[in-house]
Amino acid sequence: MGNDAKPSKLEGPLKKAAGKVEDGVAQLKEKAQVVKEAAKKPGEHRRGLTISAAVVIVAIGIYLQRNAIKHSVEPLVQPVLESMPSFNFTEFQERHGIAMPDMFKRDEKPRPGLLLRQQGYKPKHPIIIVPGFVTSGLELWAGKECASSFFRQRIWGSLSMTQSFMGDKQCWMEHMALNSTDGLDPEGIKLRASEGLLAVDYFFPGYAVWAGMIHAAADLGYDTNNLYSETYDWRLSVPNMEKRDSYFTRLKWRIELTHHTEGEKVVVASHSWGDNVFRNFLVWVTEDDPKWVDKHIHAYVNIAGPVLGVAKSMTSLLSGETRDTAELGLIGAFLSDSLVPRNVRVKLFRTWGSGLGMLPIGGPAVWGNSTWAPDDTIEMKDKNITYGAFITETLIPPKDEGDTGDSEDKSDFRDFISNWLDKFRGNKTEMEKIIKKHDVDSAVRVLFEHAGPVFQEQVIKWGAVHADQRSCKAGKGKADEYYFNPLKCPLPKAPKMEMFCLYGVGIPTERSYYYLNLESEEAMRKSEQESETEEQYEVRWRLDKDAAKGEDRGEVDSGVRNADGDGTVGLISSGTMCYKHWRDKRLNPSGFRVVSREYPHEPVAMYKDLRGGPRSADHVDILGHMDVIRDALVVASGRGHELKDRIISDVARIADNIPLGADGCCD
Repeated sequence: MGNDAKPSKLEGPLKKAAGKVEDGVAQLKEKAQVVKEAAKKPGEHRRGLTISAAVVIVAIGIYLQRNAIKHSVEPLVQPVLESMPSFNFTEFQERHGIAMPDMFKRDEKPRPGLLLRQQGYKPKHPIIIVPGFVTSGLELWAGKECASSFFRQRIWGSLSMTQSFMGDKQCWMEHMALNSTDGLDPEGIKLRASEGLLAVDYFFPGYAVWAGMIHAAADLGYDTNNLYSETYDWRLSVPNMEKRDSYFTRLKWRIELTHHTEGEKVVVASHSWGDNVFRNFLVWVTEDDPKWVDKHIHAYVNIAGPVLGVAKSMTSLLSGETRDTAELGLIGAFLSDSLVPRNVRVKLFRTWGSGLGMLPIGGPAVWGNSTWAPDDTIEMKDKNITYGAFITETLIPPKDEGDTGDSEDKSDFRDFISNWLDKFRGNKTEMEKIIKKHDVDSAVRVLFEHAGPVFQEQVIKWGAVHADQRSCKAGKGKADEYYFNPLKCPLPKAPKMEMFCLYGVGIPTERSYYYLNLESEEAMRKSEQESETEEQYEVRWRLDKDAAKGEDRGEVDSGVRNADGDGTVGLISSGTMCYKHWRDKRLNPSGFRVVSREYPHEPVAMYKDLRGGPRSADHVDILGHMDVIRDALVVASGRGHELKDRIISDVARIADNIPLGADGCCD
C-alpha cells in the first residue's frame, strides 16, 4: 500500500528496453497472462500492486535473457522488488513453469536439521514453542453481523485478514479491539488463538514465521508427537491470559504431559513477547512447587526476547505511530495513515494489554536521563547527545486564548512548523521554553496524562514498568494483578536447567524520539489537513520528522534516534540481562547456566530474498536464520553444552553501565 508510484516510474524504461527485442512483447503478454490467471485463483493474495509488480518481474525475467539489454534493465530490479510484498520466485517458477533468470533464483535453502542429522545429532528433548506478538493467528468465534461471514476464520494472520479488513475497516477494528476497561472480550465479540503448528508456521502464505524451525526439526526427526506450539491471544495482558483462557494452566499441563509421554524433559523455545509470557509463567508455576521447573524443563531458548521492554511501544501508545519495523510493521501495513487515522489506531493499541507490558522497564538507571545513558557511544558523548532523553518534546503553544485554527496561512504542516521554529532559532532562552527533554519515567507520565486514569491503572496492574514495589509472588488470589519485573524477581531455582538467549544485532533500532506537542489549534488543523483520511486525528502528539534540521543532533531518522538491535528490540533490552545480570546470584539463585549468542545481520541481495535470506537477523526473520535454527536444535538434541557465548556487539560495556542496585532499579 502506498507504493503504487514506484512501478509506474519504471514503465518508460521498461518499454524502451522491450523495443530492443522483437519477440519480447509477445512473450511478455503470454507469460503475464499466466501471472494474472494465477492471481485470480481462490486463496491467492496477489492483488493490485502485486499483480502489476509481478508482471514487471516476468518482463524482466524475459529481458534479462537478452544480453543486449541486460545492463539497461538490471538497475531497475531493486526498486520494483522494494515495492512488492514478500514474493517467492522459486515457488512461482515451480508452480507455473515459467523459467526465471539466475539472478532471481534463490540459493538452495540450507537444511540445518538435515546437516545435524548427518553429523549424528538426534531428537532427544521434546520442543514446545511459545510464539510472540502479532505473529500467530486469531480466529473469530463470535462477532457482530458485519463479520458473520468470517466465523472461525482468521481475521488476523491469514489472507482472510486482508479480505475482512478491506471489506469493512471499521468492523475489523471493532473486532480486533479488547474492552478498554478490563482488557477482555468486548460484548458479543470473541477472538481466540488459532492452535497448533499451523497457527505459527506462516503469518500468511509466503511470510514464514516458525516454518523454517519446524521444517528443520522435522529433518532432524521431530514430528507432532514431540514438537508442539502452545499459542495464545497475543493481545491480552499476561494476567488476563490466565484469567480468560487459563493459558498458564494449559501450558503447565502441556509440559507435564509431554514430559510424561516422551520420557524426557522439555525444551521451551519462545520468540519476542513470548519470552515475557514464559518468564511470568515460571514465576506463576513455582509458587505452588518451587522444584517444578527443574523437574520438567531441560532448557529454555529465548529468541529475540524484549526482556526490558521495547522503545517503540511508547510511540504506538502515545501517538499511534508505527514505523515499518518487524512486528509492528505487520500492523502498520494495514493501519497506515492512508487508511486509518492515528486517533483510531491509538484507541486500538491502548486496548491491547500486551502493548502495556512492553513499555520500557527499569527507569533512568537502565534507559538513561537527559544527560547520560548506559548505551551512549563515544561519538555521542563528544557531541553532547544522549539516548537518555527518551522523548525530546517541542511544544507548539497556542498563539493566544483566541487561537481557533482559522488562520489563512496556506503553508503545509511541515512548512508551518519550520517557519514557526525559525523565529526561535539562535535564541537559547526562548528555545528552552519550548523544548523539553523527558527521561523514560517522565515519558511514561506524559503517556499517563494523555491516555487517562483507566489506562494508568492498567499499566500499573499489567506491566512491569511500575511494578517496583510488587511482590515477586504470583498472587493467584489476584490473578489480574501480576506481571513481574525481571530486574527484581529472580529466575526459578532450577540448577539443572540451562538458558540460551539468541538475538540479532547490527540493525538500526528505535531508541529515543523527537516529538511535537501540538497545543496550537492552527498546528492541529495543519496536521489534520495532511492526513489522507477525513476524520480528525485528535492526537496532539506526533513524531517530529524534521527534527534533525537546524542543529547537530547526530543520526536522527524521521524523528527517531536509532541504536543497535534487531530492528525492533534494542540491544539494551535483548542482551544485557542475559549477558550479565541473570548470571548474578541475586537474580539466578541456583546459578544455572546462561548462554548469550548474538547473530550479525547478513542479508542476501533483495532480489534473491526480500526478507534477507538464511542469515537475516531481523526481529522476525531471525526465526529462519540457519545458525539460530541449528543452535536451538543442538539444545533440543541434548548437546547444549557445546554452545558457548558468542558476543559481537557492545553489550558487555552497556551491561557494566547498569549495575544491579543502581538508583534502586534492581534491589
